[in-house]
Amino acid sequence: MTGPVTSGGYDPLLPAGSSNLSTPTTSTTFSAGQFVRASMDNTAFFKARPKGDADADKLLTRGTSMKVISTSDSYVKVELDSGEVGFVPSVMLEDPNAAAQAPVTAPGEYQVYPPLPGSDIGQPLPVVDPAGLPPEGAIPTVIDPDAPAATAPAPVVTPPTDKFPAPVPPVEPKAE
Repeated sequence: MTGPVTSGGYDPLLPAGSSNLSTPTTSTTFSAGQFVRASMDNTAFFKARPKGDADADKLLTRGTSMKVISTSDSYVKVELDSGEVGFVPSVMLEDPNAAAQAPVTAPGEYQVYPPLPGSDIGQPLPVVDPAGLPPEGAIPTVIDPDAPAATAPAPVVTPPTDKFPAPVPPVEPKAE
């Protein structure tokens, strides 16, 4: 076991515990003349089609608008609003007119973190105070060391009144 694992069907992009062996598709659905935008901050922009591990010539901010000139493999040739022409990885682009898709869940998947209100699954979420205060007895989110101490009186300690008998020393067996 000193070499890399090259078989087995493990896909790190699938949800944990799923047995779905499908592979994600990377085909682009962009067409020439379509307006797209950067889907994330630091979207890579290359003046020439990159080869290998080339560094980006420019980093675009999320939402930067651009026009598709052509698509090839995993890169899209685009024209920025400033007139610059270059290449952007297709996975870093989104269609601003595309409808948001609901997440696809496979049979056997479970909602782990808080369920949506009204889903009747798990415990209900606590009632939110309109004043923004945490529920009674909650741990404060910010602890101020300069805040005055709590004014609750210390509990009264009463000495025990019961008397306990002294322990009996162990009896050693007599040797005969």
